Amino acid sequence: MIKKLILVFFISFFSGCSVTSQSQSTDSIINTADRQIWIPADENELEQRRILQARFDEIEKDIESLFLRIDVLGSDQINMRGGIKKIPPDIESMDKTVSGMIKQEESRVNNLGQQLNYVRQNNKIFDTEIERLNQTIKLDPIFSSRDYVDAFLSFRKRQYAKSANLFRKALQSNPPYELTDNLLFGLGMSQYRLGNISKVSKPLSRLISKYPDSEKWYMSHLVLALTHYKKREKSQALYFLQKGLKKNPPYFIRSMFMNLNKLIHK
Repeated sequence: MIKKLILVFFISFFSGCSVTSQSQSTDSIINTADRQIWIPADENELEQRRILQARFDEIEKDIESLFLRIDVLGSDQINMRGGIKKIPPDIESMDKTVSGMIKQEESRVNNLGQQLNYVRQNNKIFDTEIERLNQTIKLDPIFSSRDYVDAFLSFRKRQYAKSANLFRKALQSNPPYELTDNLLFGLGMSQYRLGNISKVSKPLSRLISKYPDSEKWYMSHLVLALTHYKKREKSQALYFLQKGLKKNPPYFIRSMFMNLNKLIHK
């Protein structure tokens, strides 16, 4: 009986050792660095995310509100293009004067025989060239203050696709220099609201380059910072914020810079 108990003991002992060594060898092949633990966000973290997004939304609304508060068009700027309409009559008067001079010259050489024929042949060549130029040269489009105002009204009504088209059309019609920064910013903001993030940079970069003294210069840096942050380019977003702050923005815009800088750092 004692021999049987001893035999059972040794069998149990060696079986336990075998299982333990196999378990250890199985666990040892798993690299602990490869193990990933997913911990779902708790209610507090979700609430913090909602608060952070709400602050971003407030900054976007502040930028848009500041943009729309600016006087869209002054009476001097509307009448600025009026002087251009007087140019065609002046050109017509000059044409008549030149034509009179040509007739005087023809009369002077009327008795010169071969020279007169030579002049007439040249005149035919000139007439052909003028006709060709008249057919190929087109007048530049003229800026319309109505399109300018409609672009802002469409943006205010959140019709961003329409406002983007109107801002782009106004930019292509030789707008006054004093209004071009508004048009560029309006186009950039319309694209931002449409979610066309890749199309925001071009008009705002042009504004920054051409209008360093405009208030839109600072606001463009804010929008570009938001744009890069949405693209998960945090360093680029902070770069535009720091660049705008170095130029000492007005106090009501500076606070927006500081708030956005804090949000991005969180």
